[in-house]
Amino acid sequence: MSVPHGPADAQAGPFGQAWHAWAALAVGVAAVTAHSALSIGTSVLMKPILAEFGWDRTAWAASMTTRMLAMIAAVTWAGQLTDRLGARRVLAAGGFLMGVGVLAMTAITSWGELVAVSLVLGTGQACIGSVAASALVLRLFRTRRGIAIGVLNGGDNLLNSAVPPAAAAGLAAWGWRPTLAAFGVAYVLLAVAIVNLLGDRDVGPEAVRRRVSLRDLPWRDGRLWMLVLTYVCTYAWITSIQIHFHAFQTDLGKTPAEASSLLSIQILVGALGAPLFGWLAERIGARAALLIVLAGLASTSVLTWTVSGYGAFATWAVIHGLVNSGVVALLALVVHELFESDQIGRLMGLTFVFCMSATMAGNQFSAWVFDTTGSYLPAWRAYTVLMTVALVPAWWLYRRGTA
Repeated sequence: MSVPHGPADAQAGPFGQAWHAWAALAVGVAAVTAHSALSIGTSVLMKPILAEFGWDRTAWAASMTTRMLAMIAAVTWAGQLTDRLGARRVLAAGGFLMGVGVLAMTAITSWGELVAVSLVLGTGQACIGSVAASALVLRLFRTRRGIAIGVLNGGDNLLNSAVPPAAAAGLAAWGWRPTLAAFGVAYVLLAVAIVNLLGDRDVGPEAVRRRVSLRDLPWRDGRLWMLVLTYVCTYAWITSIQIHFHAFQTDLGKTPAEASSLLSIQILVGALGAPLFGWLAERIGARAALLIVLAGLASTSVLTWTVSGYGAFATWAVIHGLVNSGVVALLALVVHELFESDQIGRLMGLTFVFCMSATMAGNQFSAWVFDTTGSYLPAWRAYTVLMTVALVPAWWLYRRGTA
């Protein structure tokens, strides 16, 4: 049952927000962290898994593609259910599916089993990610939404900065299967916590009664498609480098510990960058902040294939982590700036369909480039071109996006 709340309730906590809004933000941070932790953790475990089964990186990327296809198929439904039933049910279902999928992954004996597990994991990721969590925070925070969304994604970066070294330590001490088992148990515990801590305050009785449909979305609005184009280009780059960065660094001769530390630096810096860009969006607008983020990502894409050495890549990790952290946070804020708030779940779900499609293509492309040429550098150069292209629709949105 939805719990009513009014102006007095909204002033009960710090900064004019109700205490339940801050509690929901904490739950949202944990959920978004859980979504990202799978890709980050398995990037550290990729090489030993491939070595045990004798697979190449294209085969691994194909299993990732399966997971992303499942995510694409489920994310629009996750958005609709968020608008209709509230975030708690969607987030809890996602945590449970992730836990079951990761635990099942510890028992795989063939590539076909990995593909089957990937279908479960993709469905879980669709439910536990930013679609439901961002809708939750945007609806409960009456003011300072930019900061709140920034904290949602910055907290994700802060917690996920511990994932690479934790995965590397577990790998060294126990092997990849027990390390994954620990991740699976954590996902199940998160689902239990969501059910017990998060209420249904983000959705009212009228939303539950009415039918929520994708047909209500602004399909003929050019702003929607310019936003989709911007994020398609952006997600192809940022997720491809995230998935392959650890392997890229070890291919360059760095130890797994050094590669993990660089990945952690990038993620940790994002804990500051996401609130910073959320704060900036409150002052100059979400679309202007997005343009700054994309310009920064285009710059770091160039640096990826022009720098060398640990110190140079540590500097790259700081810069990239700062601007990369604003991407997801600003998506929710731009959608809220351009469209109606009661469509947040469906609009973000729709956008993520295209984002995950780009992720799938980008991941497969990067793996194919490496298996074909023995180097990731041609792929990084191609992404430089793509990020330059992404600046065009982002500029259009900044100049002409207002209805």
